[in-house]
Amino acid sequence: MYFVYSMKLRLLFISVFIIGASVLTFAQNANELLCKVLDFETKYPVSFATIKFDDVQNGVIADEDGEFRLPIDYKSSGKTIIISSIGFETLRINAGSFNLNTINKIYLRPKVEELSAVLVVAQAKSITYAPETIIKEAIKRIPFNYPRTPHSYMAYYRDYQLVNNNYYNLNEFILETFDAGFQTNKFRNSENRTALYSYDLNDDYYLDSLLLKSVYGQAKVINKDESAQFNTALENELEILNGHNAIRNFDIPSFSFVDTFRDDFVNNHDFKLEGIKYIEDTPLFEISFASKNTEVAKFRAKGTIYIAKGDYAIYKIEYKMIENENFAQYKIQSGNSTKFELRERLNTLYEVNVEYKPYNDKMYLNYITFNNRFIIKEPNPFKVSDFEFDPNDQAFYISFNKAVDESSIARKSRFRVLYKDKKLIIKDIELVKPKMVKIHVLDWAAGTGASLEEVKSEDFSYRVKKIKDATGAKLNKDSKLLGYQFREFFTQEIFEDKKPNNNLIFVTKTLPILDTRVNPPTFDIDKYWVNSPLKKTKGGDL
Repeated sequence: MYFVYSMKLRLLFISVFIIGASVLTFAQNANELLCKVLDFETKYPVSFATIKFDDVQNGVIADEDGEFRLPIDYKSSGKTIIISSIGFETLRINAGSFNLNTINKIYLRPKVEELSAVLVVAQAKSITYAPETIIKEAIKRIPFNYPRTPHSYMAYYRDYQLVNNNYYNLNEFILETFDAGFQTNKFRNSENRTALYSYDLNDDYYLDSLLLKSVYGQAKVINKDESAQFNTALENELEILNGHNAIRNFDIPSFSFVDTFRDDFVNNHDFKLEGIKYIEDTPLFEISFASKNTEVAKFRAKGTIYIAKGDYAIYKIEYKMIENENFAQYKIQSGNSTKFELRERLNTLYEVNVEYKPYNDKMYLNYITFNNRFIIKEPNPFKVSDFEFDPNDQAFYISFNKAVDESSIARKSRFRVLYKDKKLIIKDIELVKPKMVKIHVLDWAAGTGASLEEVKSEDFSYRVKKIKDATGAKLNKDSKLLGYQFREFFTQEIFEDKKPNNNLIFVTKTLPILDTRVNPPTFDIDKYWVNSPLKKTKGGDL
């Protein structure tokens, strides 16, 4: 069905458009190397791989899509970078081999050990490798495996919304988080605080005030009901993120169904030992888990925990909270595992990924990521805001109130332009601005021989159909937006035995992080860099 418009056409005898702007693309910084880590066998991204440098302590973490940036001087100086991730062989590669103006793809080979071999060794040595026993021992050793002295993390932090796989409102920080040690309460101890050294709202990505207000300003508390909730009501993005770190908060309540990790995690879940994976040369137990009593609960949880065979240090926890339904029955009825996975993803309320890494003789935070689902009503439906004819280039321009999904305008049949009710033949369609479509026709006067001086605004009309905005909303349709709020913290350097300087301005934990003033750095801040996504869309091929 076409939408027919009778709005008044404006005739532009002096062109006022700046043509040639691309659709929310952004210039890749010529001072950076762009990289992506992939699984050698599957060619899928390796999420959150750790990138260390041979001769310095700081490093960077790839994002969920396996992407990261490096300063260009790493190429000219021929620095060696060391890339590692759980389940893969560690790779050393010279940055001098990377190319400019392209995505450098880096492949890691899987490194695993068969579970049967592990069980045979355990039987021969009378070792019990029951998953519950492993996890209990790992939790018992947290006070010994993790730092109890003051330390800090220099980090890149970002939060953003993801709608229809597009980034919105990407806030990026370089900051330093101070931690007085695992024996202290992360929230209440006054020595546990954060200082900001840089901040930017990245306008290379979509900006949307509705999402910014509704998600960043008001819908922060994760509290669906008593079955799936975050323990503390906070407005600070970073503290919400920290609150979902079950390892750091092992002795206080965190979120369902972890509750108090030390006391409740084992009782609330069923476990399965999947096998052994490696991080560098360290073997890790891979243990999957699922919450108990999911048949009657409104929510269920699933995830994986990785624990070192030697000292039982917890390296990583992946946790997913899902709005429950009979998924097993749905999978049987649908007969399609892809549909099953999609259904589960759409019903996921939130996901947490926490990883620690060894540094000297203790385990320190490597990264933590958290995202939660949100649904908000769109108060301003996607619609046409203007229709213009420019006689200078004899082209029509249709402007919309929101950024347009470029793929939805690919078909000429979705547009009709008429002169005195005679259909004009469309030559091509171009998205010249995020909210503006340019339409070229073969003959604007439809063969009538009319001159520009004779043209009246009411002579032109147009019709459009099946056009969508960047979030996937249809034209002139009331809709609800399904999206995800992301908060991500990536450590770039660890400082042992470091306490906060009282001259710094610190983040107020109970207020939004944007209410905090940025500290002028007294150090070389260029050592740390903003690791923005390599493209505006999350996932997919580069």
